[in-house]
Amino acid sequence: MARPTTIDDDLLLKTARAVFLRRGLRATTAEIAAEAGVSQGILFKRFKSKQALFKAAMNVNGDPNQMLPIDLDERVGKGKVEDTLKDLGNLLVKKFFGIIPTTMMDWSSREAGEDENAESCGAGLTGPERAVKGIQMISQYLNKEVELGRIECSNTEIVAQTFVGAVWHYAFLQVTMGEVHKKPLTGAQFIDGMVKTLMTGITPKVKARR
Repeated sequence: MARPTTIDDDLLLKTARAVFLRRGLRATTAEIAAEAGVSQGILFKRFKSKQALFKAAMNVNGDPNQMLPIDLDERVGKGKVEDTLKDLGNLLVKKFFGIIPTTMMDWSSREAGEDENAESCGAGLTGPERAVKGIQMISQYLNKEVELGRIECSNTEIVAQTFVGAVWHYAFLQVTMGEVHKKPLTGAQFIDGMVKTLMTGITPKVKARR
């Protein structure tokens, strides 16, 4: 009786991640299997689909109980609002770099009539529901900073949507345009400029009370 094939999952996922980062959506399971030194059959025995392999390799879902990559409640009234938004933006860019390719693959391979919200992304929420919840949490954080007089804003929902939309759009262009986008801004450069632009509209015109 033949011995079962032993697979180092960490090495397999590391290889898959390297191929996905290098080839993007064009990467195939055949390429990943060849580079990892295993058969495609072994890949599909461990992962149900290319999408599932991508999610595992890129750790797209992360902590299912964590809506945002930082705890905004802990940031209320501390440090600069601008710095908090920059920290959040930089972390979201990295998260979106993983989510966008997966979403595009899901859309391109979805069978007719398949429910787009059939697969939830942890904590019992679908992807869109988690996105809405994240925007609400950012809006709530901004509202608390308004109450402290640290920023001025008549509609924090608009600011939150503008912030998340700008970050998503930047990540989407980087993923889809690739080499066509000549001299692109780095994620840090974009977030820095975008947050500074937002702050010009919500910075109090008078010195905030302590």
